[in-house]
Amino acid sequence: MDLQSFKQWARRELGQGECGVRVELDDRQLDQALENAKDWFNAYVGLYREGSLSLGSSQIEYDLLSVTPRIDNIVKVWFPSYTFHLDYSVIYPGFLDIQGIPYGDDFLSGIGYPQTTIVQSLQTQESLARVLSADMDWEFVSDKTQTPEICMLRVMPEPKQAGTAIYLYRVDPRDIKLQHYKQRDLHLIREYALAKAKYMLGRIRGKYTGGLPAAGGDRTLDGESLISESREDIMRLEERIMSYEGPVMPVVG
Repeated sequence: MDLQSFKQWARRELGQGECGVRVELDDRQLDQALENAKDWFNAYVGLYREGSLSLGSSQIEYDLLSVTPRIDNIVKVWFPSYTFHLDYSVIYPGFLDIQGIPYGDDFLSGIGYPQTTIVQSLQTQESLARVLSADMDWEFVSDKTQTPEICMLRVMPEPKQAGTAIYLYRVDPRDIKLQHYKQRDLHLIREYALAKAKYMLGRIRGKYTGGLPAAGGDRTLDGESLISESREDIMRLEERIMSYEGPVMPVVG
């Protein structure tokens, strides 16, 4: 759906062409209805994309504007290159071997905890990261009022080796065009824009309470019914968007 296709579709849905009916909405009003629909969708759902960033050793701040268009917010960051960030064998001597894998020795199996090495590894990573707060963490720093704009990812603790960060971000609404949305998103935006256009048309026709003079007598207009229908449509769409599925998270191995 491009802008012109939307306008043609909206006018047909509002009755243009049926028995000589003309829709009293100009292009600017239809543009406004579509912008209202985009703002409504972005406020509830937004447009999400994934990005990746090469992390250098001993560097904690990264300018995202150099690798990604303007970002509204970062939702989640994964660090697939970093599993163990501390030398746990120093903190707990004898508990881990030099590769960071828990021992599956007789002590564990002798007290009724038979575990495979990989299960022990996953459980140990989770437990120690939670207890020692050893997971890589991040902070999004943004200031759109500055010139140049600040859009930065800060990671912690300071990486001791090069690696990769994968981030899920919400696109800045200023950079979103119609073709950027998924098809199901466009359908919802189009329906909401039509409801807003229907409301505008109802307000226009509602000003002529006595109808419009015509050759066969005054023609009654449907301003009140259009406003009522638009409110019902908006309530229905509000319910739909509240149960809308969130962004699909990337799979990080």
